[in-house]
Amino acid sequence: MVDIEQRRQIMRTTYDYLRWLLVLLPALLFVVTVATAVQQGHLEPSISAYYGGPVRDVFVGCLVAIAALLVAYQGVGLLEDYTLNGAGFYAVFVAFVPTGFAGLMDELEHEPSPDGLGVVDHVWFLRITLTSVLLLCLLLLAREIRIGNLTRLFRSDTGGRLADLVNRAFVVLTLGVLVAYLALVMRQLWLVPAAEVRLPGLVLGPVQLTVHDLAAICLLTSLAVAVLTNTWPFYRFSHLRGSGRLAYLVIFLLMVAGPLVAWGLSALLAPGHLVILLEWWEIALFAVFWALETRRIVQVRRGSIRSPAPEPGPLRQPLAPDAPAP
Repeated sequence: MVDIEQRRQIMRTTYDYLRWLLVLLPALLFVVTVATAVQQGHLEPSISAYYGGPVRDVFVGCLVAIAALLVAYQGVGLLEDYTLNGAGFYAVFVAFVPTGFAGLMDELEHEPSPDGLGVVDHVWFLRITLTSVLLLCLLLLAREIRIGNLTRLFRSDTGGRLADLVNRAFVVLTLGVLVAYLALVMRQLWLVPAAEVRLPGLVLGPVQLTVHDLAAICLLTSLAVAVLTNTWPFYRFSHLRGSGRLAYLVIFLLMVAGPLVAWGLSALLAPGHLVILLEWWEIALFAVFWALETRRIVQVRRGSIRSPAPEPGPLRQPLAPDAPAP
């Protein structure tokens, strides 16, 4: 029989590996894309633009693995866990529906791939794969409802009426966005003849946001919110410093400033590469967060910094006292 302390150690080790993989997989993708850019002599405008080249397998594999890790990781807070689950599902759509999907399908229509893959074959692959992801999403949602996590998150008492309203509005809004996104994808995937599927997404006046664009925006937003959930209460700086989490607030603010930073870097150093600079800025900051979180947890175990006191509400809803901590 494995005693309680051994079980706790097994869980700690498992969570340590999960966190380090969330650092190493983005690093792997970064090294491969940069090395490929150096070898080819040019940088693609976005990470997913590598989908059409030799980096495709690494790109898709890393994103799917990261998606699985985000869903598998049990966040300390209900809101963190909820946000990471959403980010995981959006990451799958970013992986399988690349930027410029319509252009890739037009190319396949005129010239099938060397292995004979045409538009219809590729679309049916997406239909089967993304519908399976939808079913997994529904199963996870049903489980969260059954065990009461979603209800607890919605009804969490933050100690302030305004904060409670913001929390509930966030849950309703993000669930609505996820449902609307999945409905949009399924509609454009199934209610159009396979040969004509292009997944155009939404057109908002002069701006078109494809299915890939929408997933990428939701993914990056979810990552930033997940970091924010680890800074509660973010207005008490002494509390953050004492628990080793002040850097997380800085990371969140840098993630929010990402579009401006990427725009500046693009204008000064790499015109036409705003998107890939923004993507790498956000992903790099998220990886840094996981590296710092792993280091902080080790320090908590050693007693060099204090573990944050339990806070009310959805942002800091700790596990039961007798549960093994991650």
